[in-house]
Amino acid sequence: MENEVILKAKKVKAIFTDVDGVLTDGSMYYAEGMSEHFKVFSVYDGVGVKIANLCNIPVFFVSAKKSSLLHKRASEIGVKECYDGVEDKIVLVTGVMDRLGLSPEEVCYIGDDIVDVQVLKVVGFPVAVANALSYVKDFAIYITDREGGKGALREVVELIIRAKGEWEWVIEYFGGQK
Repeated sequence: MENEVILKAKKVKAIFTDVDGVLTDGSMYYAEGMSEHFKVFSVYDGVGVKIANLCNIPVFFVSAKKSSLLHKRASEIGVKECYDGVEDKIVLVTGVMDRLGLSPEEVCYIGDDIVDVQVLKVVGFPVAVANALSYVKDFAIYITDREGGKGALREVVELIIRAKGEWEWVIEYFGGQK
């Protein structure tokens, strides 16, 4: 019998993810004369987005913080839609779900902090990264082995693709061996 994580991952048709603390390690870097802080993103997560796109699973970035850098990264790796400056994540995510005709069971959300809890409580596949606050982990069905900023999104994408039985196809697409 398949476990609950695999059964829920099989149903996922879209992935929404927080940014700071999930796609980054949560640090903010500032330097004298800089008008905006800079972010460090994992290449693993970038390839994860590309894999998700290949398997027709769109990825959406949802950040409370405004950042032009986030839009640049999203564009580079093919993120379906990128939202920054989001004050109420649940309103945004459920609005996108309604627009796309997605049921809660078909949505994964990845978070790390208290502002993510409302969304984690609604989606069918709620995920917390390894370094998420313990309170947030209580609302997740899956907790990644990887920390935010170190390939956590990629881990989730691979889990979903494997649950759907499409991993061998992905390996073949990239020229790997079975």
